[in-house]
Amino acid sequence: MKRNLSCDVAVVGGGSAGIAAAIGAHDAGAKVLLLERNPYFGGQATHSQVHAYCGFCTNGDDWKQVVKGVGQRVLDKLHSMGRFDGFTYSPTGNLYVPQDPEYTKLALDELVEESGVDYLLCCQVVQADTEGGRIRRLTCADDAGLFTVEAEVYVDASGEANLSAMAGAPVEFHCDQSGCLVFRMGNVRHGMDYSPARIKAAVEQAIADGMTGFSASYGTVCRAQDTDDYTVNIISMQIPGLDAATQTKYEMEGRRQVHLYAEAFRRYLPGFENSYLIYSGPRMGYRESRRIAGEYQLCREDVKTSRKYPDTGIARGGWGAELHLGSKDVVFGEERGAKYFDIPLPCLRPKGMKNLWCGGRIISADLIAASSIRVMATGFATGQAAGVAAALSTGRGDHDTAAIRAELERQGALI
Repeated sequence: MKRNLSCDVAVVGGGSAGIAAAIGAHDAGAKVLLLERNPYFGGQATHSQVHAYCGFCTNGDDWKQVVKGVGQRVLDKLHSMGRFDGFTYSPTGNLYVPQDPEYTKLALDELVEESGVDYLLCCQVVQADTEGGRIRRLTCADDAGLFTVEAEVYVDASGEANLSAMAGAPVEFHCDQSGCLVFRMGNVRHGMDYSPARIKAAVEQAIADGMTGFSASYGTVCRAQDTDDYTVNIISMQIPGLDAATQTKYEMEGRRQVHLYAEAFRRYLPGFENSYLIYSGPRMGYRESRRIAGEYQLCREDVKTSRKYPDTGIARGGWGAELHLGSKDVVFGEERGAKYFDIPLPCLRPKGMKNLWCGGRIISADLIAASSIRVMATGFATGQAAGVAAALSTGRGDHDTAAIRAELERQGALI
């Protein structure tokens, strides 16, 4: 039997941006369908085990919160489960929210279930039919076969700009920033020196003693809440494509390196002597791949000068530039303190598309700006804005920026 689904707004991708887009669109009055290919929500937080939500706050002693709205609802849900009790400082001195993927999965399940949004897990968009800059319908696949989804407006929150690319929107592929396969180690001694400098020294000693095959020596380890487990973020590989052959190669190489680093830490990083590997991934975390060519491209100067857009700003970015460039040490921007920049609405709309909005790390940005806005808390903010824009715009491409901004404020977003 042929399956055909319809809605006002279809959201592709159930990570930070997609969840926020779906809830934002629903709360703005739209009938929403949220589509996610994994068996759980959360995107890189749950499927790539990225161990922290970054970007809720600016950094430094005089920090301020810059993301609320749906993102705050996620924090409130985690707090109700005993998994969030305020922002904390990372090993690099930035403010972040440590998260455990298993609790986050449950928190997001409950949030989406309570929201009134319609949703489907375990399905993937495989085709977008487009005519005259308008997406007419999506063809999706699950284990039962194919089905179609028709909407007035669509949101791409896929992380790889998959929907945008399928629909013929202008996209650009970039791999300057490295991907990482995060892994978790158990039975680690607490209270030892696990600074990036100490980790770097341990890897360099391993190399001096003849161990080979490391992709980087700079990394961070973070303690998992209420455990003797630590998550490790050190593997750093520039992944040159999104095709299956390329991804297969780098996923397998990532798993090889997980075991290599685990052994090196046991030998050379005091506190890890009796540690053991718990899990990795399950998927490589991508910092960048495809981004849309939008009606405006957020740029380095926007971030560096904390530029504000009083008429078109729909989200705030408070995370400084953070570049992971292959085997090189991480490069942090100088942005610190209570300063933040605005993200204007035109960054969320691909050129030439009438009924497509985008959220998350795929929005239109240059390398430096993308290294800032890619973090997951900022993804909540841009995703919610994309969802509200989708709900309040028409399939013909008309929209009222002032109305979108007003609705975001009504929903508790910071703009």
